[in-house]
Amino acid sequence: MSEAQKQQEFDQKNYHFRIRLEQLQEDQLDIRKEQHYIEEQQEEFFQLQQQEQAAYDFVLGNCEAEERAFFEERGDESLHLAKKAQREFDEQLLQLKKDERTLFDQEENLKVEQQAFWKKPEEKENGA
Repeated sequence: MSEAQKQQEFDQKNYHFRIRLEQLQEDQLDIRKEQHYIEEQQEEFFQLQQQEQAAYDFVLGNCEAEERAFFEERGDESLHLAKKAQREFDEQLLQLKKDERTLFDQEENLKVEQQAFWKKPEEKENGA
C-alpha cells in the first residue's frame, strides 16, 4: 500500500471517528433539551395542580354539606392523578438520564478507540 493510500485510509477513519463523535454529542444535546422540556412541563403541571387544589379548597369551604363528599372525592381523585403524572415525569427523566449516560459512555469508548488508532502510526514510526 502506497504512502498516499495509507494517508487516505487514515484520514477516512479519522473522519468516521469525528462523525460518530459529533452524532453522539448531538444525541446527548437532544436528550438534555428533552430533559429541560420535561422539567418545564413538571413545573407548569405543578402550578396547575396547585391552582386546582386551591379551587377545590374554595369549593369545599363554600358548598352545602350534602355536596361536600362529592367534591372531596373529586379532589382526592385529582390529587391521585397528579401524583401518578408526577411519577411518569420522574420515570421519563430517569430514562433520559440513563440514555444520556449510555451515550456519554459510548463517547468515552469511542475517544479511547480513536486515541488507540492515532497511536498505531506513531508506534510504527518509532519502531521503524
